[in-house]
Amino acid sequence: MIRRMDTDYLTPLAYEIIVKANAILDVLKTEIGASCARYDTEDSFLNGTLKFVDRKIRDPESYLDFWNYLDEIDIIQFKNDLGELKEFIIKVIDTPLSERGDPPFK
Repeated sequence: MIRRMDTDYLTPLAYEIIVKANAILDVLKTEIGASCARYDTEDSFLNGTLKFVDRKIRDPESYLDFWNYLDEIDIIQFKNDLGELKEFIIKVIDTPLSERGDPPFK
């Protein structure tokens, strides 16, 4: 049986992605956190999350409209925030696993 990831298995640096996503939009945090279960490793989670964020940067209107935030969220600011999140994800990917901290549960 393949063990799927859970947010409890993320290193502190990788978990910070979820915290940063929450500061942008609550549903973004929820989607990224829940997506963890689709991945087997932290690195696959990071790469999948990077692709997810890239898609949202390319088409923020559809995402915000789907969640009924289109009239409430400034699209330019949302894209800028997503760009900063993307940069952070890349930083985490570039950080060796041994330097990301120990997950609370192993």
